This record gives sequence, structure tokens and C-alpha cells, in this order.
Amino acid sequence: MKMLKLALLGGAALAVTSAGAYADDLSALKAEIEALNSRVAQLEATPSVPAGYQLVTITTGDAMVVPGNQFSDNRDRSSFGSKATVISVLPTADAPATTSIEWSGYARAALVYTSTGADVGDPNEDDWDVLARGQIRVVGKTDTAVGEVGARVNIRGDFDGFGEAGRGGNDAFYMKEAWGWWAMTPELTLGGGYTGHLGDVAYGVDGTCNCYYTDNFLGFTPGDSTQMRLSYASGPMSAAVSINDGSRSDGDLSGDRMGAAGEVAYSGDTVSGEVSAYWLNQDHYADDEYQIAAGLGFALGDIASISAAIGWKHTRDDDDQWQGSIIASANLSDSVHAEVGYGHIDVNHGIDDTDTVLAGIYYDPVSQLTIGVEAEWADTGAGDDWTRADLVTVFRF
Repeated sequence: MKMLKLALLGGAALAVTSAGAYADDLSALKAEIEALNSRVAQLEATPSVPAGYQLVTITTGDAMVVPGNQFSDNRDRSSFGSKATVISVLPTADAPATTSIEWSGYARAALVYTSTGADVGDPNEDDWDVLARGQIRVVGKTDTAVGEVGARVNIRGDFDGFGEAGRGGNDAFYMKEAWGWWAMTPELTLGGGYTGHLGDVAYGVDGTCNCYYTDNFLGFTPGDSTQMRLSYASGPMSAAVSINDGSRSDGDLSGDRMGAAGEVAYSGDTVSGEVSAYWLNQDHYADDEYQIAAGLGFALGDIASISAAIGWKHTRDDDDQWQGSIIASANLSDSVHAEVGYGHIDVNHGIDDTDTVLAGIYYDPVSQLTIGVEAEWADTGAGDDWTRADLVTVFRF
């Protein structure tokens, strides 16, 4: 009987002890939950992005494609590459616009040898230079209630030796492009500013080669200009028209010149092509300037490509000029690319005909770096050959 009483007393003591321990654990758990709730409340009260927005991301992604301005995009790709640093702002319900801003840039330098074919003893017969260029590109776009609105600016500096000798005077540092656009519908875009001309042909040597310091004779282009442009794109087909100001700031030749341009293009995976034309009023010259040109490209996947262009131009100097070029490009490995091209310019009077051959091989161990060797030879038809060769390095961010 005594043993039974001891057992009952022991069980009761154990139960009381267990109940006390359980109460202590429950109190500790409640304290941890309260602390966690307090921490969550603090985090919610601390803004991690600007007021009114939900999320800001900074990534490296593909460079934006500007609607209605594909030629300038293509010509910039060899220098800038295809990547850019992108800031994206994703909104809340109170801020319906989505904004993204990207920037990219490069610096390049080249050891360049140029022979003009001048007579022996002429100081311009053989010339060695170290040429350099730097450029920054910023692009921003916002999805608004009336469609996408954006702008792109390019700032460039060219240098040759000391000071501002690259382009002479203040032109060593200049605005290369200032372009804005409004995508009124998914197909129709209104653009305006200073950029490449619709008369440019995005094929042949001038339209597709890397050509950092070569391609000095060929080109279907009246030069960049201020303009207003309306473009349409649907699937692989696109078309655009523009009104251009052709005034030049060259003394008494700066006049009231206006012009117009247009293009129709097809872009496919294997075959692509373009037809373009422009007219430019030359109020201080005998004749107006106008041109019609076409280009065609063939792609063999990521292995190789062939691009050709041909066109006819009536110059402001009253010359009728035919021009054509073709270039073949091949990826020799994942990091080595080579290209070779040929072009011919036929002029009925004025300057003599010109034949030019150029080639280049480029090593891209990473997307931020290019090292290349280029060369160009031209027979100007005036009894002199023109030669250039260079070793070029490009550094991107």
C-alpha cells in the first residue's frame, strides 16, 4: 500500500513538471512569432524601390531594336555588340507605365598604315597612325497609354594623336545620333531626329561589313540627316518614307535643300532584301541628287552569309554613277569571324572608275572584346593605288 502511494505521488509530480515545461515552450514560441511578425512589418514599411513602383531590375540583355530604324541598329552592332545593360522598372497598379533604360559603350584603338600611292618623296605617300574612338549609347522607352515612346542618343569622340586632331576642332567630340519614336500601333511608327538615311542600303560591303577602319570608297548613302520618318512593319515585310533636310553648313553652299526617301524591305531567316530610293534638292548646284538601289542577302544559319548591293545615282556634280558590291562572311569557329568583299564604282564622267577589295579577320574571345586585322586596296583609276591595313582592338561594356 505504501509503494502504491509513492507511485501515485511520483506520477502527479511528473505531470506537474511536464505541464510547466509545455507552458514554457508555448510562451517561447509565442515570443518568436511576435518577433517574426514585427520583422515582417518593418520590411513592409521599408521601400526597396522608388515610391509608386513595384520592382527595379538591372540586367545584361539583348540591345533594344528601335522600330523603323533597323539600318542604324545593324551598323552599330559591330561596334557596340548585341548586348547592353538594362534597367527595367515594373510598375504597380497606380503607375501603369513600364519603363526600361539601357546603356552601352565602347572604346577602340587601331594601328593604321595608309599608302596613298603618291609619288616617292611625297610626305603623304606612307602614313602611320594610332587612331582611337569612344562612343556611348543610351536608349530609353516607356509603354504609355498611347503606345511605346522612346529615344536614343549616341555621343562619339574621334582622336588622332594629341588634343582634338581626330576630326579637327570641336568636331572631335560630337553627337552621332539623336532619334526618337512613337509606336502608334504595333505596325506603324512615327520617328524623328538625326540618324542614318533611308537611302542607305543595309546590304553589300558598306551595309554589313565590320570595317572599323576600312570601307573608305563604297556606300549608297547621302550621309546622316535630320528627318521625320513614318515606318510600317508587319511580319517579315517593312516599309518607310521620310522627309529630309539636306542643308549643309559649308559656307555659301548652305541653302534651303529638302529631300525625301523611302524603302521597302523583306527580312527572312534565309533570304532578305531591300529596295530604297531618295531625292535631294540641290539649290546651289546644276542638278538635284537622286538614287535608287537594291540589296539581297543569303544566310546559311550561323555558318556563313553572302550580301550584295547594286545601285544607280545621279550626283550633285552632274555625274551618273553605278555602284555594286558583294561580301562573304564566315564563322571559322565560335570566336573567329572572317569576311572578304569586292566593290566597283562606274562613273560616266568626272572621276575615274574605282575597284576596291577588302578583307578582315576578327577574334572575339568574349562579347566585350574584339581583336581584328583588316586590309583594303583600291584602284582609283587615276594611276594611283590606295592601300590601308590596320590592327584594331575594341573594348565594350
